[in-house]
Amino acid sequence: MQRSTMDTWLEECPHCGYVASNLENKLEVPADLLKTDEYLTCEGKSFKSKLSERFYKHYLISKAEKDYGSEFLSLLHCAWTCDDNDDELAVEIRKMALKSMYKMKAQEEDEKHALILIEADLLRRSMQFDEVIRKFKDLILEDKTQNDIITFQIELSMNKDSDCHTVGEVIKK
Repeated sequence: MQRSTMDTWLEECPHCGYVASNLENKLEVPADLLKTDEYLTCEGKSFKSKLSERFYKHYLISKAEKDYGSEFLSLLHCAWTCDDNDDELAVEIRKMALKSMYKMKAQEEDEKHALILIEADLLRRSMQFDEVIRKFKDLILEDKTQNDIITFQIELSMNKDSDCHTVGEVIKK
């Protein structure tokens, strides 16, 4: 259900093009950023949806602010909107999300484990199957469900499956 609300997660100012979860939030980078070709054209990417463009613009703002968590989530959400619109840019955006994720520093053990699971999914969904197998084949997490998810990601990678799957599929196994 949460995915169906994505169009409400970010607002875009119709006057200046600023994108934020709340337009009242202060822009922490020079406003000139909003006038650059990179920003206005989403760095030349031709997304199939305005929502993908909005998430990508939010990524550009977050990147300029050096807010790695927001940068990562903006790219992740952009990839999801690409999926929803059969946009081939989804793979490229996932690869960008991985690079952004690697800049983040998880503080809590739960957060570290969540990022491991997300990393495995991003790698597989961006068709880096051998990397999933190599990186996670010997990984053992304390939580059984998390281990089952990693095992599932490896199995899918061995089958060269980059499709969307759910945790429900793992639990049913």
